[in-house]
Amino acid sequence: MRPIQAGEVQAGQPLPHDAYDERGKLLLRAGQILASEASVERLIRHAYFDDANASGRQDAQGDAADAERPLASILSARHRLYSLLTGDRRTDFAREIARIAELLQRACRVNPDLSLASILLHRDGLYATRHMINAAIVCELVGAALELSAAERAPIIAAALTMNIGMFELQQQLLAVDGPLSDAQYTQVRRHCEHGVALLGERGVNNETWLQAVLEHHERPDGSGYPGGKHGEAIALPARLLGTADVYCARVAHRHYRPPLPSNLALRWLYLNEGTTLDGKIATSFIKTLGIYPPGTGVRLRNGSIAVVIQRGRGSLTPQVSSITTHDGLRIGTPIRRRGDVAAHAISEAVDLDALELSVNMEALWGTDAVT
Repeated sequence: MRPIQAGEVQAGQPLPHDAYDERGKLLLRAGQILASEASVERLIRHAYFDDANASGRQDAQGDAADAERPLASILSARHRLYSLLTGDRRTDFAREIARIAELLQRACRVNPDLSLASILLHRDGLYATRHMINAAIVCELVGAALELSAAERAPIIAAALTMNIGMFELQQQLLAVDGPLSDAQYTQVRRHCEHGVALLGERGVNNETWLQAVLEHHERPDGSGYPGGKHGEAIALPARLLGTADVYCARVAHRHYRPPLPSNLALRWLYLNEGTTLDGKIATSFIKTLGIYPPGTGVRLRNGSIAVVIQRGRGSLTPQVSSITTHDGLRIGTPIRRRGDVAAHAISEAVDLDALELSVNMEALWGTDAVT
């Protein structure tokens, strides 16, 4: 489900879709006529449309996962990826990766804002697996913004899901390291791209785009990357996209020795590195696609209340938010969606929700799409 946009409903006109509250309860049936501007305003502030049901989407393959909500699909993808990377190697590896990719593409199609928010707000489970899932979500959405076709995005998502297969076990161990790596660890990290390609080959992967993206995702336009020290456009576009997604997702992730970098600062860092260590065009597309304050970002509004970004707006600085506290810091039971054109509800700064000890109920913010 998604919040209703201004202009989608009008007084005196029939409602185009069923409208639901934040928990998925039906409020108004499609076709009902809103009698006044006040009723329109109330609906925009408190109701949601379910585009998935409105369009009657069905997956041609009829997979049972089709019935899952977007967040459930993302969590299922995490579980399936972990099982694949740690389980029986007799599994058809490429086919299972394709199925996991389909789960993520479906989630991004049904509710892209919730999919992005899962990166910041749903941090349970093994980091090594979660990080690759997060990178795949970002590659799907930014890749679409770059006008890559679904067929062109598919091997990039597959590459994201397997980019660290060459150091899968080590990556989790490195989370506890806050000093210099040992010589053995450093060598394994520097070789994980080549080792990953070898492992994928052993598992039957032969797609050139997929393998090249895994091999080159640590190459950098200024030549400072590895394993080949390639420069500029000698690095394939899929690898440049994946490399940027890898950096962004790592920077907004929690470490035991540091809090996550606020998403707006992580995106600013991508932009400031334009033309040097990261691809400038792709970094710009990241900002345009995710927004300065991506969904799931905690923010303080000018009236003092703490809110969560629930949907990207038409402008990168004007996303839709829902308050989870009052102006004086008291927790609100049911989040209140704020109007972006009200000065008091404008964003003044990003905040660390963990530091403020404010947990987020994703279902209360995104309704049934966040049911797991």
